[in-house]
Amino acid sequence: MIDFNYTILIQFFNFLILLILLNFLLFKPVLKALNKRDKTISNLFEKVDKAKEETNTCVKLYEERLRERKEPILHNKEASISQAQKHSAEIMEKARTELAEELSKIRYVVEKESMQVYENLKMDVEKLAKEIGEKVLQRSI
Repeated sequence: MIDFNYTILIQFFNFLILLILLNFLLFKPVLKALNKRDKTISNLFEKVDKAKEETNTCVKLYEERLRERKEPILHNKEASISQAQKHSAEIMEKARTELAEELSKIRYVVEKESMQVYENLKMDVEKLAKEIGEKVLQRSI
């Protein structure tokens, strides 16, 4: 059977003293360090969440400003393109009218020259016909 004598009481008091000493020297500092670590980790998580929110806010602000700056540029681009197309159409129309005028002038000159050549040939034909007639008939016509 178990013998209960004074050594058990001494061991019990030793155990209590050990618990008290371990509590002050080991458990409280370790628990304090763990609590501090938990607070640090939770603070870091809060900072990360704040940084994410700030980043999202900055990204939204950046995209909004980018859109605001792109809009006039795109509008100017479209206006420039339409203006260039109008200018191109005007140049093409001007070139067409100039070419039409030049073509009509050339046709007039060609027609005039062909009429002149035709008249010259007609006179030459009459002259040649007269000469041929004189040679064939051997007398003057």
